[in-house]
Amino acid sequence: MKNWKLALALIALSLTVFSLPALAAGVGDERVQARDLQGVPTFVKGDLGSLGNGGLRGAVERYLTDLTTDAFKAAGDEQFRAVRIHSDDLGQTHIRVNQEINGLPVLGAQLIVHIDSQSRNVLSVNGKFVPSIGLAREAATGAYEAIGIASSGAGILGGKSLDDAELVYVLDAAGQARLAWRNLIEYENADGLQRDHVFADAETGSLITRHPTIHYTKSWRTYDANNGTSLPGSLRCTNGSCSGADSVETTLDGNASDAYDYYSTKFGRDSFNGSGATITSTAHYSSSYVNAFWNSSQLVFGDGDGVNSGPLGNAFDVVAHELTHAVTEYESGLIYQNESGALNEAMSDIFAAAAESWLDGSVNSNTWKVGEDTWTPGTSGDALRYMNDPQLGGDYDYWPTRYTGTQDNGGVHWNSGIANLAFQLLVDGGTHPRGATSNTVPGIGMAKAEQIFYRANTVYMGPSTNFAGARTATVNAATDLYGTTEINAVNEAWDAVGVPGGGGGGGGCQPGDVNYGGTISAGQNHVSAGASASGTLRGDLTGSAPDIDLYLEQESCGWWSCSWSTVASSTSASSTESINTSVGSGTYRWRINGYSGSGITYNLCVNNGL
Repeated sequence: MKNWKLALALIALSLTVFSLPALAAGVGDERVQARDLQGVPTFVKGDLGSLGNGGLRGAVERYLTDLTTDAFKAAGDEQFRAVRIHSDDLGQTHIRVNQEINGLPVLGAQLIVHIDSQSRNVLSVNGKFVPSIGLAREAATGAYEAIGIASSGAGILGGKSLDDAELVYVLDAAGQARLAWRNLIEYENADGLQRDHVFADAETGSLITRHPTIHYTKSWRTYDANNGTSLPGSLRCTNGSCSGADSVETTLDGNASDAYDYYSTKFGRDSFNGSGATITSTAHYSSSYVNAFWNSSQLVFGDGDGVNSGPLGNAFDVVAHELTHAVTEYESGLIYQNESGALNEAMSDIFAAAAESWLDGSVNSNTWKVGEDTWTPGTSGDALRYMNDPQLGGDYDYWPTRYTGTQDNGGVHWNSGIANLAFQLLVDGGTHPRGATSNTVPGIGMAKAEQIFYRANTVYMGPSTNFAGARTATVNAATDLYGTTEINAVNEAWDAVGVPGGGGGGGGCQPGDVNYGGTISAGQNHVSAGASASGTLRGDLTGSAPDIDLYLEQESCGWWSCSWSTVASSTSASSTESINTSVGSGTYRWRINGYSGSGITYNLCVNNGL
């Protein structure tokens, strides 16, 4: 036992306490599968009432107003705007609802309400909700000044504004909402053309975050951008009929057609927006350009430099990868930053692999190589990324040791390997290639795995979904589509790459657990709300690194005041801790103490709703 650490932790508790509020009456704790850093539910499932009669948009907006007031700690000035309604073949309807506060959009905050199409009973609600309590209401800086400060902070030189700045709320890296000026800025850097939504703090002008709108295959070199950057360029092919096209253009045209056919055949999807939008692709972009991207309106492919790559559009999986960025933009809308951005990239790799296996007629070794048809043409068998062994391409494959810095938009490409490996193991079965975990994943095949991940991306994921949220989304998708075998396989796959999550596993989670997640540094304490309990209490804590501790505390009240005392602790010098102990009737809470390190992302799975 580290008694001296406990003494320091108790001192720190008096300085910094982060309260995770209990769920209010109306939705019992047993219905909460996961919470965010602020303790607000992110996935509730069970008996949640009905939307009642009337139009779906108005009904769901009224329903969420009541639900969030009762259960999500709303202040009353939050509003909801239903933005998309989709009904599926399972008899369910899914309604995506964006949040506003005092008429301003809250970017990254979206709730998805899942109902039985016939009865209109609510089956579950998931996503991100932001209570308005404590948020700034008026800007203290001018838009022009603030955007200038933030652009400089983002390292943007010579940027050009493409729209007027507007006030919004946006989620920062910790998931906290902040009042911001938003402006779309176009600029060029060493990686080529960029177009980012820049968010400047409306009180200080400092950079909060930026959301890239151009999604590259991989940004890693500098090339001449003086020639051929006007988009879309000259028309060469229309619906498979080409005139004046060269072999690169006809190959790209065929690959775009095949990518459309994959989504149509497997999911009944009519183009990237689901409504028949024309897929516009451009070849021969720039000069010696080793990249490809989706820019929110079309696909763009460079010819490569002949050394690092050949023409990117010649690789079918690269084309399917970029088209999937478009699908994701129209469905979950995963923000291209940090963990949600890594999932955005992973979805593109995953469905590129699935599309390639469909085109080939089987899953083979090349299925799990990204861009092998064009990457490093002088090296046989080489690839840009390796989904079955991400470290071969320099990517991360284990959530507790993932990249947490600011490069690569917070590791959107590097951390995509975590979900890529989980998907490959779900398809093929097996164990972690480096032995980071010891569990064996039972493979369920491509046909089932791709349906599970597609449903997760189109039904359950939202703009700010993280890895733990992706686990919950895929578990629920497997529950909708299949049975116990497939659900267990999904959980095993995420366990194999160390991803925590609620509602069925991850980092020690079990079905019915409540899942808390957050980020903590040395000297900080995060504390759950107290709740009455008795019997066996269990808490399993998993952190990114390097050392966090877990305490179970009981409340004791005298004549004048109440205090908390430790009844059990787990304080090893590691990033995982567990407590499993029997207690008498009383009021208890969990306390997480950051012992060493900074920016430690953790997941706590607990029973009995504490």
